[in-house]
Amino acid sequence: MLGLLRHGMPERDGGRMPAHHRRPEQGGIKTDDMEEKRNNKEIKVRLHHIDRGNCTEVWEVQVEDGKPARYLGRDDGFGPKEWYTLCDAPYGYCERDCHVKEDITLVICDKAWNEVLRDGMDRERFPESFPSLDEACNDAWSKLVNGLPHVTRCGFREWITKQSFLPLNQTEALNWSDCYYEEETSEVLSRFTWIGEEYAIYRVTQRHTKCDARWYEYYAGKTKRREHEGYVRFFAYEFRDRHISDILRTLGRRCDDISNAVVETRYSKDGPAMSYFMDDFIGYDLSYEQVCDVKEPRLRKAQEDYNEANAYYYKLKENEESIRGIEAVLLLMRRQIHPKVTLK
Repeated sequence: MLGLLRHGMPERDGGRMPAHHRRPEQGGIKTDDMEEKRNNKEIKVRLHHIDRGNCTEVWEVQVEDGKPARYLGRDDGFGPKEWYTLCDAPYGYCERDCHVKEDITLVICDKAWNEVLRDGMDRERFPESFPSLDEACNDAWSKLVNGLPHVTRCGFREWITKQSFLPLNQTEALNWSDCYYEEETSEVLSRFTWIGEEYAIYRVTQRHTKCDARWYEYYAGKTKRREHEGYVRFFAYEFRDRHISDILRTLGRRCDDISNAVVETRYSKDGPAMSYFMDDFIGYDLSYEQVCDVKEPRLRKAQEDYNEANAYYYKLKENEESIRGIEAVLLLMRRQIHPKVTLK
């Protein structure tokens, strides 16, 4: 009203209004406070999803019934965390339009629209925006990692590929390391909260489905995940080279499996005959000679693994307790491997 009066009434006495047009002063209310309250508009928002491809958090704005949906975006990750309006949200390109005005207060809510904290673009009122999910996960992980001396992000592919008893080409090696495994168990190591929702650091035991290898993977994820909902952040692996006695026992079982297995040929009415050995596809319309030679590369790989284990055994020979009984296992393995394969 005051602003309207200033523009709507004629100016007199050097710009001052006549006394009878002036508003009486109200005790205890400052016009600066009124102006600030009027300018600082509040908007409630809650997280809709995180667009990892665009490094953007997509936030849903609470609107009145019948009003069109509106969405805001915030930088995801470790940048300045600026707020802006979005076009084509929430499931389109989520393009950034313009920055949110500094006089707007964003009330950050949980899924049920309960206030958790406040933020905005005015860095005098909000000197630092709240952490992104990645930052919150990294902070929780940093409190644990010093107590996990064997975790690493390096060397896993090389380690898991060595567990194969067959030579692998590039595609087979990728499938071996990235596809043939399943989660056995998961253990919560710590918990933390982000925007009113509980998350945890997990130690996940993975089991390879083509061999007997097991290892740990460390993740961050929600404690209440929906069905088929994955973890939100991967941190590290934990794997260890097995003791030589474990390797030899595995090689022995593998040699038995190879010796006892037979080639299975499956026929169809219109297509070629397909041959499988130990559940692995080995080719179409194989000749008798090709079928007879199927075991050869597998036993050759077993020989290479045996030679490697045998060399390692001699390095440990001074430690009698560590290698007790292994010589007998090595002798048995010589008898298990195919007669065509010469052991050195």
